[in-house]
Amino acid sequence: MASVAVTHEGRASFRRRLPLVPLAAWAALLVLAPNVLMLVYSLWRTREGVLYRVFTFDNYIAAVTNDVTLAILGRTVAIAVGAALLATAVAYPMAWFVVRRLSKHRLLAVLLVVVPLWISYLVRVYAWKIILGDNGIINSTLIELGLRDEPLSFMLYSKFAVFLTLTYVSIPFAFVASYAALERVPASLLEASADAGASPARAFRTVVWPLSRQGAAIGFALALLLCIGDYLTPAMVGGLEGTMFGSLIVNQFGLTNNWPLGAAMSIVLLLLTGALLALVARFTRTEGTLD
Repeated sequence: MASVAVTHEGRASFRRRLPLVPLAAWAALLVLAPNVLMLVYSLWRTREGVLYRVFTFDNYIAAVTNDVTLAILGRTVAIAVGAALLATAVAYPMAWFVVRRLSKHRLLAVLLVVVPLWISYLVRVYAWKIILGDNGIINSTLIELGLRDEPLSFMLYSKFAVFLTLTYVSIPFAFVASYAALERVPASLLEASADAGASPARAFRTVVWPLSRQGAAIGFALALLLCIGDYLTPAMVGGLEGTMFGSLIVNQFGLTNNWPLGAAMSIVLLLLTGALLALVARFTRTEGTLD
């Protein structure tokens, strides 16, 4: 009887885990395998465009000891974290307004925020190139109003242009995560806090934020992941001043044909991003769940 029970329990456990098989296979094929391949390439070396399958850490040493590379890596982290923070700071109040102030047109408001995601990423970045250019909307307006005699030099092909564009493209991702978290906060909790004499500010600080900060953190994480590895935006609106780490990696795989070094730089960026996300998860963790 005991063996029959064990067999039945094993079959039941197998049936419960069976739906996870396609998910595990998908993750292994599209997430694990490419990163393992990248790791293997990073441990090889190349010379005059020829790849040698020789185990070495030289690529990692070159990636973390080059002053120019480290400066660009620091710039990348600063711009990505700043843009993700600003995008979250803009998206969270927007989501709060939609959840708490809109009723009839809530779905329309959400669609208006996320509709840029339906447009090509390239088109959205190029639009900012037109807006920030010497003959763009901003500079043209300032000159026509007599506020400037010549275009603002920092508007395009600069760190500012990269920061502004990355913030813009990140807002919908931060908004969706914040909206999903805020929508789950029961209105009855806010009513109870008001009945207990809590001001709106205190109710937000003690009720809303603890229950929704994890959603805000997820939005920040999505924005950070989008910003920190982007190479298209710096190429289009950043120029030399706005070069980011992703651009260096692309150059290693393309222009210089040094795949091992590019792979090592990719692993370094991956580890750094993982550390940043771990810090975010650590400081925004919410105890318990809200059903």
